[in-house]
Amino acid sequence: MNKFDHYKILADIFRYPDENLGNRMKDFLSLVSEQLPDQAEKVSRILDAFNKMTMLQQQEYYLKTFDVQAVCYLDIGYVMFGEDYKRAQLLVNLQSEHKAAGIDCGSELGDHLPNVLTLLSKTTDQIFAEELGFIITTPAVRFMLTKFKVVNNIYKDMLEVLLVFLQRDFKGEQLAEYAVPEKAFSGNNEFVMPSSKSVICETHCNKRKTI
Repeated sequence: MNKFDHYKILADIFRYPDENLGNRMKDFLSLVSEQLPDQAEKVSRILDAFNKMTMLQQQEYYLKTFDVQAVCYLDIGYVMFGEDYKRAQLLVNLQSEHKAAGIDCGSELGDHLPNVLTLLSKTTDQIFAEELGFIITTPAVRFMLTKFKVVNNIYKDMLEVLLVFLQRDFKGEQLAEYAVPEKAFSGNNEFVMPSSKSVICETHCNKRKTI
């Protein structure tokens, strides 16, 4: 059993809304109530807000947040690096990991947040999962939240809850040298662009290439 199984539930709530969104959000509330009870009231409010929308309104809300005139983007490689070669490097390696885990990324790229969270839930390589969680996913989600500073948005609340899970699960005890500098989260940067220490595909042991 993968200790990060719950990331499948978290992945699904960030997918394009369809008729299954209601059930996905109920699963989200159940997960949070069990594992992060202090966040349950916030998630209950999120569920209520979605329940007041039609499916078309939910879809328009999603597109307005992440696509058309987007507040931020869900492709975390782009959030981290823009179109720098490091994103291409990340995508190549994620493609390999998705294939190994039997994940179909559909029409989205391998660095699309729901696909990355699904990978965390399915990979059997725990060292890789720790690196993907701490070096890439956590700083990307934290950076995404800086784009919502003056925006009232349901997905902002959902990303905040996701960040609580990520910071709980991926503390990076052996990866401290790869931590993104605090100044990256000042809200002044277009992309995270971590320090040279956070070179993708080089791990803390410098013996294997993963992410």
